[in-house]
Amino acid sequence: MGFLFDYQINYYSDSKHETLVPFSVFALTQQGLDHQTMNIGNQDSGSLYVGKKTITGALADGCTSGENLNGKSANQVGAHIGSYLAVRITRKLLFKKHIQLNEGFLPAFEQELILNYKKLLNALSPWQFEKDSVIRNLFLTTIIFFVITEDEYFIASCGEGDVIINNVHKDLNIHSGKYFASNLRDTQRLEDGKYSIKPNLGFNLIEHGRTTDLNNLLIATDGFLDNDIKENSVFHKFFFNGIDQNSSSGFKDRRTEFRRDFLTPVLQMKGSRIWPHDDATFISLKRIAKT
Repeated sequence: MGFLFDYQINYYSDSKHETLVPFSVFALTQQGLDHQTMNIGNQDSGSLYVGKKTITGALADGCTSGENLNGKSANQVGAHIGSYLAVRITRKLLFKKHIQLNEGFLPAFEQELILNYKKLLNALSPWQFEKDSVIRNLFLTTIIFFVITEDEYFIASCGEGDVIINNVHKDLNIHSGKYFASNLRDTQRLEDGKYSIKPNLGFNLIEHGRTTDLNNLLIATDGFLDNDIKENSVFHKFFFNGIDQNSSSGFKDRRTEFRRDFLTPVLQMKGSRIWPHDDATFISLKRIAKT
């Protein structure tokens, strides 16, 4: 088999990979087989930060449609920018601006993100006739992000994908085709100095709660899960079965276990059917036993 999920994930840690947040975390990505056939790169991206008192991560799925000669975009660029900025901005808001994980966090996140996007677009300085194409080709991407501290967790998204919290699936399909960077097309500076964000292009809070109430979390781009997988026992056993008794907190290398206990049975179940068609990326967190 020519494809095996691997670690093309942007990973950062300033605590020597150690954290007081009681979760092991694991992430992989895979270029979709349809994208291989069409000679399109992996337009998913994941970024992950493990700090002493915080774990934060983000997934981005670049918009494939575009106005290049092949009718596609090069939005692996936008995906990498989007996932990195999401993780960077959450850290900035928490550590430098000391903004709490409450109703004010998401508006502050949106303002930081649109400001960074505008700086990047201004640095590229596209001519007016090509501006929309540059935005579509280099910026449009879905984003799902999470923050987990010792006390709270916070999960939000703009666009489609999958989020499963404590074995409960949150369907994001109603947000299909929604890209926050579309605000770049006509955002305006308001009298209070903030930028206008269209309500239908903003982020949605998925869940905010106490860390003690969180046992597992999976965020995934829309290419990873389908009905076959969601209904398969190996999926639930690998990602959600109980507390991790054998791990320390922080990033855990589960690649061999993933390929043996999840990927191989899934491919056997699929038989001759192609999977994944689309790029597929996930970040998985599992509560560890207290040490």
